[in-house]
Amino acid sequence: MSKNDPRTAASAFALPGPVESVSPYGSGHINDSYLVVCGGSAPPPRFILQRLNTDIFREPERLMENVERVTRHVRTKLEAGGVDDFDAAVDLDRRRLTLVPARDGRSFTRDGAGNVWRVYRFVEGATSRDAVTTPEEARQASFAFARFARLLSDLPTPRLHETIPLFHHTPSRFDALLDAVRRDPLRRVADARETVDAYLSREELASAFVAPLLDGRLTERVAHNDTKINNVLLDDATGEGICVIDLDTVMPGLFLHDFGDLVRTAVCPAAEDEPDTSRIAVELPLFSALVKGALDGLDGQLSPFERESLPLSGRLLTFECGSRFLTDHLLGDTYFKVHRPGQNLDRARAQLALLRSMEERADELSRAVEDAAGG
Repeated sequence: MSKNDPRTAASAFALPGPVESVSPYGSGHINDSYLVVCGGSAPPPRFILQRLNTDIFREPERLMENVERVTRHVRTKLEAGGVDDFDAAVDLDRRRLTLVPARDGRSFTRDGAGNVWRVYRFVEGATSRDAVTTPEEARQASFAFARFARLLSDLPTPRLHETIPLFHHTPSRFDALLDAVRRDPLRRVADARETVDAYLSREELASAFVAPLLDGRLTERVAHNDTKINNVLLDDATGEGICVIDLDTVMPGLFLHDFGDLVRTAVCPAAEDEPDTSRIAVELPLFSALVKGALDGLDGQLSPFERESLPLSGRLLTFECGSRFLTDHLLGDTYFKVHRPGQNLDRARAQLALLRSMEERADELSRAVEDAAGG
């Protein structure tokens, strides 16, 4: 089986009927995803088939062990009740991802070419958004991610595997940028000098959460670690955030990393690679909605220090991601997919513009947290 043979890969799983069609699905940057439609019943059941990118996820067996544990625990908690007010018998399968086993009983299969494949049930009647359009969408997405963290707050030992070591270790990301600037293998630093200098001047921000984690003000949690707005599904009828998806980076981390990354992707409707940075600014109603959703979803599990640090988390994760975009640009666009020359540099500049807006409105963002906590 070649890596370009998703239909054959789908046939290796315990699907309820014959495979009628397989077509590319979604806009993910890492894994290859396909929509699988099966015959044999009406309406025809649908599934998501994915080929894992093992260049990035180098230990897929450990990754899939994490996914199995997380999905099983979430199901157990939802079935037990007390987390959401819904009819579990009717709605349970739409509120968490469900793995479909391979025919040999495992949660994944490896083909003859070494490719790793898995299948999830398709969550019907819900879609993701590439950009937030209303404060209510922001609140629902934030609530869903916070509820996900709360569901996993009592995940039994052992500790989850780190599928990408040091993923949100911002000092390491900053060191990688310094190294890329120093080596400058493609001679791109000169054309990006202003952007490079702006990131380098904020070195102190990179270590903002290091001391609090060491002295106990922050506590390691099970974190999603990739809380882009398009990683939560909103119900098509009600708009409710019902299901968190893309679990490949669920591993030990900080809730502040999750909240900060959501802030980064949700407080400004402009595209992540928007070249006109004058269009990029924090929209306070969206930020306030994110805070409200997080506080409600965690239901008192945030410490006072974590709550006070919510605005800082947005700045930190914007800085971190922008540093990664800039590093990738300097090294030849080897990690993030690009569709045009200079796209990663545009992404880095857009993140910088958003970071500057957060810095300028820091007092307003802090007051928004105080208002939400007191309301």
